[in-house]
Amino acid sequence: MGKISKKDVTEAENQLFLAQLTSNVDILDQLLYDHLIAVTPTGQILTKEMDLNAHRSKSMIIEEASTAIDDISIVGDTALTIVTMIAKGKVMDTPLEGKFRYFRIWKYVDAKLKVIGASFIQLPE
Repeated sequence: MGKISKKDVTEAENQLFLAQLTSNVDILDQLLYDHLIAVTPTGQILTKEMDLNAHRSKSMIIEEASTAIDDISIVGDTALTIVTMIAKGKVMDTPLEGKFRYFRIWKYVDAKLKVIGASFIQLPE
């Protein structure tokens, strides 16, 4: 599986959103590349294991959320997505609510579409 399509990326984004919403660590484990690098709005670098642990420990809880895929750009065998999420939840018992914009890089790894890089910011209200 080297050819990447917008349909496949859309399906993967939707799977990722549902897995995040329900803290489904098994699905997240399948969708995130083992050497994922993600950058938070504060500049902190997150790894796949850090993300999975946040869901395992319930230190990150999404209570309500909706997403919209704003753009999917295919560049060779890589897809770049921009997704907007409106979410309400808690991070380490601290309430968090707002509109967020995600930038993700998707690629087939071992015949499975995975996020290999990401960053996100909170948008002003």
